[in-house]
Amino acid sequence: MTKRIFNLALASVLSCGIAFGSENYTTEGKEKITRNGVNIFLETNSPNKDKIIRGDFDKALEALKNGYEKNLKTQPKASAPLVTQALILYVCSSKVNNQCEEIQDGQTQTQYDHDGSFFEVITAVEGYGGGSYDKAKFAGNTATQLYSDGVDLNGDNIVDGFIDYWDISKPANTNGTFEFTATSINNPAVSKSASIYIK
Repeated sequence: MTKRIFNLALASVLSCGIAFGSENYTTEGKEKITRNGVNIFLETNSPNKDKIIRGDFDKALEALKNGYEKNLKTQPKASAPLVTQALILYVCSSKVNNQCEEIQDGQTQTQYDHDGSFFEVITAVEGYGGGSYDKAKFAGNTATQLYSDGVDLNGDNIVDGFIDYWDISKPANTNGTFEFTATSINNPAVSKSASIYIK
C-alpha cells in the first residue's frame, strides 16, 4: 500500500513538472528552420531568423548536437530530459558594430571590449531547462531573459534543448563576469553552469 501511494505521488510530481515545463514552451505557432539536421523553433518575428538562415549559429548548434549525442547514452529515459550541458554561445554589443563575438569552448574572457545600448548574451542548454528555469547574471546584476527558442537536436521534432537570449544592457556595466545557470525542470538538484568575463 505504501509503495503504491509513493508511486502515485511520484507520478503526480513528475507529471506536474512536465506539464509546467511544456506550459512554458510550445512549438505551436513557431517557425521551424532546419540547419545541418538541427531544427530551431522561432517566434515568427525573431530577430535571429536571418542569422540562423545565414549559418551564423552553425558552429554553436554543432557543439550542442555533439554534446547531445555524447550524453544520449547516460541520459535517463524521461519525457523531460535532464540538463546535461550549458553553453555561452555569443556576446553581442553596440561597441562591436552590433555584431556578435562567438565564444569558443573553454574561453574564459571575451576577445573584444563590449558595451552599449545593445548588449546581449546568447546561451544554450541541452535538456529541459530553458525559459524560466534558466538564470543569468552580469557583474552581479540579474540579466533580463528576452526569449527562448526550442532546439530539436536529432530531427524528431521534439525539443531537446533551448537557445536563450539575455539583455545585459541595464544597469549599465561595461565589464564583469556573465554567469549562466540552467536547472532541470524535473529535478532541480541537477543544474549546469557556464561563465565568461566580458571586457
